[in-house]
Amino acid sequence: MTDLSNIKALTWDVGGTVFDWRGTIEDEVQRLANEQEADVNVEQFAIDWRVWSFDMLARVNRAELPWTNLDHIHRQVLDDVLEKHSSLSLSTSERDDLTEVWHSLKAWPGAADAIHRLRSRYTVIVLTVLSYSIAVNCSKRNGINWDGILACEFLGAYKGPPNAYNKAIRLLRLQPSETMMVATHMNDLKNSTTAGMSTAYIHREGESNVTPGYSDVATATADPKIDIVASDFPDLVNKLLA
Repeated sequence: MTDLSNIKALTWDVGGTVFDWRGTIEDEVQRLANEQEADVNVEQFAIDWRVWSFDMLARVNRAELPWTNLDHIHRQVLDDVLEKHSSLSLSTSERDDLTEVWHSLKAWPGAADAIHRLRSRYTVIVLTVLSYSIAVNCSKRNGINWDGILACEFLGAYKGPPNAYNKAIRLLRLQPSETMMVATHMNDLKNSTTAGMSTAYIHREGESNVTPGYSDVATATADPKIDIVASDFPDLVNKLLA
C-alpha cells in the first residue's frame, strides 16, 4: 500500500480521465450530420479521430515526424477521418471549426469538485499530451482550477517513454516517490511507474474499451503496478484524503 503521507503532488491525465472527449465529439458530429441529413457512425468517427491522432503523436515522439502539438495533429488527421466517413462533407473552414471542438470538451460530473477537494492536501497539476490551450480552455469552461498545467508540448517528449514524467517531476522539484499519476488509462499509469511514480486508477465508464490502455476496476485491482483503484471521483477523493 502506498504511503500517502509521502505523496506531495498528483499529476493528472485529463483527456478521458477528466474530460469526456468522446461524448463531446459525438454530439458535435451528430449535429453536423443532422444538418446534412448524413448517415454517420458518430461513435466510430470520434474513435478514429482520437486513435489516429495518437498514432501520429507516437510518430512525433519517435522523431519520425517534426515536433508539433496535438492541435495541429487533430486538424491533419481530421482530413483522413472525413475521407473514411465520406457521407459528411465539410469545407476547409468547417473542418477548422470542427477541430475547435477539442477546446470545449465537457468534464465528467464530479471532476471539478474532486479536484478542488484534493488541492487541500496535494499539489494537483495536469500532465497531458493535449495542447496547453486545450487544457486551459476546457478547464476554464468546466470551472476546474489546477495548481498548474504541464502540457507535453513544452516538455520535449509526450507521455509514453519516461522522459515526460521525469521532466514533470523535476519541474515540481520533487522525488519520484513524492508524486502520483492519476488516470483512467492503464498504459499511462504503467508508463509513469518507469519514472518511479505511484499510481491511482479512476474508472470512467464512458471511456469504455474504445481507448487503448483502458481497463476496469477488477483488472486494475489485480495489477501490482496500480497503487490505488477508485470506482469514481468520490471514491478517489475518499481514498486519497483518508
